[in-house]
Amino acid sequence: MSRGTRGGGATPRGRVGGTSIAQWHTMSSIPHAADPAHTDARRGWDLLVLEHMKCQAWDRILFVECGDGWIAEECWRRAVRAYVRGLDASARHVEAARRLRQVPGKLEFDTWDGHSLPVPDGGFDRVMAACMTLERWDPRALVQGVLRALRPDGDAYLLHAGSDAAELRRTLELAGLVELRELAHSDDGSVAFTHARAAKLAERIP
Repeated sequence: MSRGTRGGGATPRGRVGGTSIAQWHTMSSIPHAADPAHTDARRGWDLLVLEHMKCQAWDRILFVECGDGWIAEECWRRAVRAYVRGLDASARHVEAARRLRQVPGKLEFDTWDGHSLPVPDGGFDRVMAACMTLERWDPRALVQGVLRALRPDGDAYLLHAGSDAAELRRTLELAGLVELRELAHSDDGSVAFTHARAAKLAERIP
């Protein structure tokens, strides 16, 4: 993994195709699959995220498209006394995550419809969305949902196809997020991990 990522095991490979983020109905995505290759790739991306994402004690952290919940559980274990919630559009994934990982009041999982995040306004310090696992998604709606879920000065993280980076950056800027930067990307550039910050109240344009 480029940009300081440790270990080859965290380096997802394989091409992820994509088109402009404005054409949301054909945005890059990786279909859910049970094959070992897909599982290995997803775990590599999860490790990439955990290496570069800030997680600390007392945080409230939301993972959008958390898969089988491994990334949420691992984050919860690393960030002592944090509250972590995972959302996934797959009822099968959420059922497995609840059965294997859920700790009521500390680590919880729910389904969502792929359009609107079922979370309170300003309820989280950090939100991480794995954009590529949704077969059809509206980037503007997702970014607005992430911004709504964040407290002022909270951190947004997006795992996305590298080919969508420029348009995603424009979408984030238009939504009012600041300090955009790419934290990491795969060796072949097909996958990228981007960070942005929700503006403080004093920084927001009336």
